[in-house]
Amino acid sequence: MRIFLITVFTLIATGVLILTARIWGLGQSYALFEHSFLKGNNPIFIAKVNDLSKAAEVLALSPQIVLWLDVRFSRDKVAFILPKNRDVEFLSNKRQEQESNPSKPIMISGKLSEYPFEDIKSFYKDLATVAEFYSRYETSRFVLNIVDNVSDAHIALTDTLAKSNPNERTLIQSEALILMTSIKELKPQWVYGTSIPDLVRLLTFDSMYILPTTQFKGDVFVAPFKVANRRAFNEDIILEMRRRNKKIFLGPIEDENQLAEARRLKADGYITEDIQKLVSLLGQGPAL
Repeated sequence: MRIFLITVFTLIATGVLILTARIWGLGQSYALFEHSFLKGNNPIFIAKVNDLSKAAEVLALSPQIVLWLDVRFSRDKVAFILPKNRDVEFLSNKRQEQESNPSKPIMISGKLSEYPFEDIKSFYKDLATVAEFYSRYETSRFVLNIVDNVSDAHIALTDTLAKSNPNERTLIQSEALILMTSIKELKPQWVYGTSIPDLVRLLTFDSMYILPTTQFKGDVFVAPFKVANRRAFNEDIILEMRRRNKKIFLGPIEDENQLAEARRLKADGYITEDIQKLVSLLGQGPAL
């Protein structure tokens, strides 16, 4: 009987604590985040590009399209654009060179970030730096997805963009929360997205029925539909972000079902790896 009463009391106390936390969380008010980056068409179209020529093709459809760049760093801290799935090309080539010349230190690491930029540039002929993108497209907006979690990445990036008028056209995104936090300390005037730890925290707190108490320091909610083959968010999280006056950017959108979901959730931004395919799915003309 004693065990039963203790269990009942524990459940009641837990319920009271959860209810109290929810009431506290729901009582918090959030100001509308306003920034020049977020102005313009709604939804905002965000296209992933890997080189300058692809960026030109995308912007020819509409200069309002935001360019998503996967930002990498070389050993000498040059910030350049390359999707992570292309690392294997360079590293495999280094491995083959090393096998052919065993006495020479050719393959110095299994990480791309451990090689100097000139070495990387000589292999990827169409490689471009972040600075080149900002210089070539002076009025375009960019989502900089920081891929490499390396030392002093925050300093390297902010120094790179110091003379590129980045304040009104830069959104920082990364799977690593520490990278966004470090950059935000240096450049609070930029816009900041959502890390994997943010998504995990939101999902965890939602499962505990205390989602309104979750700490979220991002300016915009940016999420793929899945992370590690699991849902990256749910409708409760979207509603909570709306309550906090956050814009919602979803994608990459790969098919009709994902587009339908983005529309149903009234996403403010559509992310795509293939802008022509997204245009086709939308049934729109070239003016996005």
